[in-house]
Amino acid sequence: MTFTEFAINNIRRNINSYLGYFFSILISSSLLFSFNMFINHPDLDISLFDDYIILTIKVTTIIIYLFLFLFVFYSASVFLKSRNKEFGILWTIGISKRQVKKMIFIENLVMNVFASVLGILVGMVFAKIVLIAISSFIGIEPLKFYIPIKSIGVITLYFILISILTSYFIYFVVREDKVIKLLKGTQRPKLEPKSSPILAMLCVILLVVAYCRAVTVTELELVNRIVPVTSMVIIGTYMLFSQLSVFVIKKVKDNKVFYKKNINMLCIANLHYKIKDNTRMFFLVTITSAVAFTAIGSVYSYWKDQINQVELAYPQSIFYATEREKSNGIYTGTYKGRVELLESLLEKENIPYDKLEGEIKVVFSKNENEPIKIIKESNYIQLAKGKGLETIDLKNNESILLSKSNSKNNDKIINIDNRGIKVKHASKSVMPAYYSVYVVKDDFYNSINSDYIENKFVAIDTKDYMKTLDISKNFEKICKNDVGYKFLSKSIIVDYGKVAYSVLLFLSIFIGLIFFVTSSSFLYNKLYTDCQEDKKKYRNLNKIGLTYKEIKKISTIEISTLFLLPYIVAVVHSTFALLALKNALDVDVASSSFLVMGSFFIVLFVYFLIVRQNYLNEIKGELID
Repeated sequence: MTFTEFAINNIRRNINSYLGYFFSILISSSLLFSFNMFINHPDLDISLFDDYIILTIKVTTIIIYLFLFLFVFYSASVFLKSRNKEFGILWTIGISKRQVKKMIFIENLVMNVFASVLGILVGMVFAKIVLIAISSFIGIEPLKFYIPIKSIGVITLYFILISILTSYFIYFVVREDKVIKLLKGTQRPKLEPKSSPILAMLCVILLVVAYCRAVTVTELELVNRIVPVTSMVIIGTYMLFSQLSVFVIKKVKDNKVFYKKNINMLCIANLHYKIKDNTRMFFLVTITSAVAFTAIGSVYSYWKDQINQVELAYPQSIFYATEREKSNGIYTGTYKGRVELLESLLEKENIPYDKLEGEIKVVFSKNENEPIKIIKESNYIQLAKGKGLETIDLKNNESILLSKSNSKNNDKIINIDNRGIKVKHASKSVMPAYYSVYVVKDDFYNSINSDYIENKFVAIDTKDYMKTLDISKNFEKICKNDVGYKFLSKSIIVDYGKVAYSVLLFLSIFIGLIFFVTSSSFLYNKLYTDCQEDKKKYRNLNKIGLTYKEIKKISTIEISTLFLLPYIVAVVHSTFALLALKNALDVDVASSSFLVMGSFFIVLFVYFLIVRQNYLNEIKGELID
């Protein structure tokens, strides 16, 4: 038997332990192949997307490749640690360092290449369906099937590179100078898990502060709070599993009446060690799940609520205005001619419409850092009535801010024409979100003495604004070279948003699937490793009277903790993250978050039932009755 055959036989003998690792690579490579096949499709014109969409696609690709590398490395290292006794025997009988490296390399190479090639084949089988589904999902023409030579080469080379790198680094997990430790394998007595009350309290403080800062965030503070709040949550999560959970279980053990009741002693003692031993796994699964829930939930909320958000941000079907903020601004084309063109295009398609024309003054006040845009109260009343909105009464020293900002600071004072004007806020704006405009009394508007520029605008409304899509696109083509004008079409914004948000939702779902598959593999690998130890433990306990029914109850509690504890913590993290989004950007996230988290829970619960049954079957086979 050659050394290569010896390494391959190792895989055959440990096939059950490799199954979770194998299938996770298979599914991951299949998903990654489908993703590459889509973004590299010759008929997909990525240049049609905005720069931030293209950047998001690139960042998503980098995240996936890096995460899969870390996953493979971590999974392989955990698996090799479970074979400590085997490596100890090999060192004892004289295996060399070079042979150990070779054996680890062959095992990893065979497993990674075989799983990735099979994953590519699975991806090829379902490629046509996947391409049609993705195309339909993001709202583009169905992409045709093709043989993605580039994607096949990239995926295969990637997993070969992973196997080489992981083999090199993992070799240092198994050291020749620890032969005795390796021979003892996992049979060495474990020290009782310890925790620090100070660190446990710090964990609570970090999470509470992070949650409070998340739910109190405003739109202006959102960007500045993301990094510190996320950092606190990450550190707090690790300490939750390494310190707080161990501290709480220790306190439960101190309650002797409860601890010694029925099988509580076995359950609590087992959890005390398992949670501490699985700290890193819990941490990784929690963070990846929280990222997936938050990403999918937030993007799905925007995707589902897109039309409502556009209608709130852009009240009129079409808004066209001169746009000049400097006295030497240059215009091309004529405002009157462009308005007549819009009307003629609408009339040609027999689309009834309402039209309102007005002016916006850009006032250059010495006491303000930026120019202030103002409109007449009469224009505001006409625009509000056109949308069926109630108007706000104004006094001579008051103004109304029409803005996309959620700020409700009614104590703000602005200085226009050397007069302090108190600001009110409209609950719903009658101007496009592009503008931050103040409504002032007509007399005051007409009596401005400060330097200003007056821009004209026309607001056109129709009953079904999506019917204006072709008209708006034609108008944009005709006027694409015009300078000094702003054209806002609700139908174009909705049409573009469907594609943009669909692409973002597709990317977030894809990352979520990768995270879920790899997290499930973490759980399977760890559970299989523990099962080999638990067989002996439960067999001995069974000999002294512990029944299978009691073992089943203990095992169910332990397995459900492994599966549900990271999920519950991830759900809490995601809930506060989505609440921050709701408070800052006024987006309804409740139904979306329930759907996303509920869907993941159903899949996780089914996976839990399957793994639990396999685990119990393994344990039951070792019992004496």
